[in-house]
Amino acid sequence: MYADILKRDLKRKKAMNIILLVFVILATMFVSSSVNNIINVTTALDEYFELANVPDYCAFTINKMVDEDVDVAIKSAVSIKNYKKEEILFLSYSNIIFEEDKVAIEGSNMLQSDKVFGMNYILSDGSILEEVKPGEIYLTDGKAKSIGVKKGEKIVINIENVSREFTFVDTVKDAALGSEMNSMCRYIISEEDYYYLAADETINKLYGGCIYFIQTDDLKETKRELSSVSEAFTLVADWDMFKLTYLMDMIATAILLVVSIVLILIAFVVLRFTITFTLAEEFREIGVMKAIGIKTSKIRSLYLVKYSAISVIGALIGLGLSFPFGKTLISVTPAFVVMSNQSPVVVNAICAVVVVGIIMLFCYGCTNKVNKMSPIDAIRNGQTGERFKKKTVLSLGKSRFSSPVFLAVNDIVSSPKRFGIITLTYLLCLLLLLILSTGEITMKSKKMAKVFGFSNFDVTLVFKDASIDYLTDGGRELMIRDLEEVEAVLNENGMNANCAQEVLFSLPVIFDENQANVVVYQGIGNEIGQYEYIEGIAPESIDEIAITRITSKKLGAGIGDTVTIKTIDGEMDFIITAIFQSMLNQGDGIRVHEDVELNYIESQGALSMQVYFTDKPNAKEIANRMDRIEELFPDVMSVDTCEHFVEECFGASETVNTIKTMVTILTVVLAILVTVLMERSFIIKEQSEIALMKAIGTTNGKIYAYHTLRILFVGIVAIILGEIIVMPVTHLCLDPIYKMMGMELAMDYVINPMEMFMVFPLIILVVPAVSAFVTALYTRKIKSSDMANAE
Repeated sequence: MYADILKRDLKRKKAMNIILLVFVILATMFVSSSVNNIINVTTALDEYFELANVPDYCAFTINKMVDEDVDVAIKSAVSIKNYKKEEILFLSYSNIIFEEDKVAIEGSNMLQSDKVFGMNYILSDGSILEEVKPGEIYLTDGKAKSIGVKKGEKIVINIENVSREFTFVDTVKDAALGSEMNSMCRYIISEEDYYYLAADETINKLYGGCIYFIQTDDLKETKRELSSVSEAFTLVADWDMFKLTYLMDMIATAILLVVSIVLILIAFVVLRFTITFTLAEEFREIGVMKAIGIKTSKIRSLYLVKYSAISVIGALIGLGLSFPFGKTLISVTPAFVVMSNQSPVVVNAICAVVVVGIIMLFCYGCTNKVNKMSPIDAIRNGQTGERFKKKTVLSLGKSRFSSPVFLAVNDIVSSPKRFGIITLTYLLCLLLLLILSTGEITMKSKKMAKVFGFSNFDVTLVFKDASIDYLTDGGRELMIRDLEEVEAVLNENGMNANCAQEVLFSLPVIFDENQANVVVYQGIGNEIGQYEYIEGIAPESIDEIAITRITSKKLGAGIGDTVTIKTIDGEMDFIITAIFQSMLNQGDGIRVHEDVELNYIESQGALSMQVYFTDKPNAKEIANRMDRIEELFPDVMSVDTCEHFVEECFGASETVNTIKTMVTILTVVLAILVTVLMERSFIIKEQSEIALMKAIGTTNGKIYAYHTLRILFVGIVAIILGEIIVMPVTHLCLDPIYKMMGMELAMDYVINPMEMFMVFPLIILVVPAVSAFVTALYTRKIKSSDMANAE
């Protein structure tokens, strides 16, 4: 008998059972794929670093004269288990010639051989690079894509008139230095080719250097033991610092986590409502079964069997769909990391089982209502017949609304829980879109310059070989001369401007017993007072400095303390007067006065020349001036706006835009599914009411309008709520990511008005409304004679 009841129920209520099945499929698909992706992105870096054998500590030298001293210090350090040394030629982008006017990256271009690999370099197919054949060359993955070089293209390395041509074979993933934040690119060639280019002693002296890859059990002790040669290191980094360089890139994966969590929430919120709704609609069957003497426990077990069958079938289908859906989600994350989850089938299967278990818990909780139902419910349409308060505060007689509008508003007010679920679903979808829009446009905004520790300039210029020329004794004077020359040319051509440039050093800094290599910034052409400081007073003299919070904690020094900076010309003492924020170099940094005399031989490089137009032109005028600047300076390699410079610093805006596009499509699909399935449920529940409306002369058009307006009004409520809370939610979701990169103050987010107030709200408004209208057309099949079931 029970099997027959179950069989008849599944056949008779096909629509509601299909609706429930679809939501089970969606829940399983979202949960399985999202959890699998969460595991992937949260463990990706550690697993990637393990696979690449990233060292515990890494030190760079650019002067081979000091290598012997460094080798002795490393060999005598008790805490060091082992080390490897890669010989490097540090090249300018002008030393590397590509086909079709492609240009190497502006940062450090490191040429090395396959003689010694300090770590594992992973090829595009996932294997590890073992050797390089003569005439072949390999490039860092992300940088090769930025340059636009393709496999099979020719690359010429020319150093002091010694040159050799290579064929680009493949890219390599460089776990230590391959993030978008690092402006470093490896060029790996054979040992034979390398020593052909590096045979000349002058080339070795001008371009040669080393990278030491150190494995240790006690990093703190290693740093102490190597402190005697710390001046020889131009850059040092450990495992944690390497991970921090991926923070910009991991913005995409962090946003993917948010997307995954929201999808899970949507799935379970709607699923619980659907189960509760379908069970509540079966009052008549439950009442009849109680009337013929079937026990409550038997009735509950009958429904549990039914829902378990639906949930198992749905979970199996959802499990199958979760694999392609998960790959689609993860495909938008940066390709710099090797995702190595080896058991996605197991993870997805476990998630599917968990979904079935949660559904059964939902069902068991919902079947508690069976205890309260009685045979009279079968007669009274699921109602007790008693009501002691008004169903709604609205009155049809007093309302000036048309009947469709009144009925729509009355339904929403009378059933806040039911329509609240729909509102929450639309709200979550809208918030996802608005957060992504705000995050993307902020990454491209001029306001981000201050967050990176710069002042708001208008244009950046990159001149061929200029930054390399500055890395010499007398480089400061050469830079000042170039800045003045560019200013003069601009002023002569009606573009009054000030020019400046940021120079970076990596120098040992000492406070009490603490010592660390810190990135030191000096702005030439800018007054130190024009930068933004979040605490203290801007430095006013050459013996005063500003420091970031991260560096302050690392050294244990704060405002009022005196620190010592070691240079090749001796030690210099500075008083800390201010704290500033910077997301460059993972928030590590010290800013010195523009008049401090530093030896530019120690400089790590100079950023692009910054141009500040004094007449404050608008965006259109700046674009015109950029074209004129390219004509005035034939040696300029690129002219960019401040916004584009900031976007390049982030390196993640394109990925975030891809995620936004994908989520927009997903939101449209979700909105259609949720609306259609909900509206179909409502029609089934309200069949008698619709029949009664037709019996009293209500036209099909008004019924369509009534059903469409309900969803439209719910969408309006979701939009209003979304616009009100979007900024607090954005701060909640994104601020922690930026703070990990060195941001101190709350981010001043920028919005795209078109997307914020037009495009995305219209999606949440129009898509559900159209879906509701199309679904409401089904009501034309309901006739006035169908009101026989009404109370």
